[in-house]
Amino acid sequence: MKFVIVSGTQIGGGPIVLCKLAQVLQKQGYNTAVFNMGVSSNNRKKFYYYYVKYLLREFIKILFIKIFPRSNFAEHHYQGYVYIPVKGIKRRYLPWVDGDTIVVYPEVASGNPLHAKHVVRWLLYYNRHNDDSWYSSDDLFVSYREQFFNHKLNPDNNLLKIFHFDQALYKRTNYGERQGVCYFIRKGKTRTDLPKKYDGPILDDLPEIEKVKILNQCERCYLYDTQTFYASIAALCGCIPIVVPEPGKTRKDYVKEDDKIFGVAYGDTPEEIEYAIRTRDKVQQRITNMLRDNEPNVLNFVKVCKDYFNLT
Repeated sequence: MKFVIVSGTQIGGGPIVLCKLAQVLQKQGYNTAVFNMGVSSNNRKKFYYYYVKYLLREFIKILFIKIFPRSNFAEHHYQGYVYIPVKGIKRRYLPWVDGDTIVVYPEVASGNPLHAKHVVRWLLYYNRHNDDSWYSSDDLFVSYREQFFNHKLNPDNNLLKIFHFDQALYKRTNYGERQGVCYFIRKGKTRTDLPKKYDGPILDDLPEIEKVKILNQCERCYLYDTQTFYASIAALCGCIPIVVPEPGKTRKDYVKEDDKIFGVAYGDTPEEIEYAIRTRDKVQQRITNMLRDNEPNVLNFVKVCKDYFNLT
């Protein structure tokens, strides 16, 4: 049994956990590779035509960054093309998929461009597609978190939680004075309650090192993406993360009673700010526990795949 893990880019929460899955599967002895697809089409000729164009375009960007590392383009995009958060994983540019291969697609990938016989759809977020042609009735659906369960697609509530964290990067370096605010918009970009003006930087597209630097300078970070782990990263950096609830919602709409989201405020009420500061020291232990659970969670995922596809 082999695995091909399909990803779009090298950075961002979704691509990172996809690469982490590949790393853990490799560690458990499975032939596993990551395929950075870039494009999606069920038409085989069309898919490879656009994929080759995508590879050439990405190669030119990487080459430009290597030759001109001090250019404005390199400063803003270096980590997106060169920095690899999850190291040691195998990559395939033209993956071979046979009857013994399981292909794992994230929910944003449409169709089955690799024409795999065994397909897993890993719902890393809420399913946002009502078009049934995106998926097949034979696909195995697995959710990343309980909040993303889709009882139509995933009636068995299959779950795969996996976590990656760069502890050398995401940490507090400023224990002195802090000033100002910063923002994460990310998946909240379609919200109707976004500010018309921002009185601080939006961190979404900055390199990770720059994000950490700003989070160590600012007093508060407002997040309009209610499901991003950057809230916990902000807490680790000593910044007060404030998840801005959607109109009419509160913490209870986003956090289950048994899910301990420490160090994060949901709204800027005095009570929420006090809770975020008081529980900040518990964030690191939560991260340690999540890292510890990677191995057993992937072992259970493999068992679900074997049973569903009748593989050995």
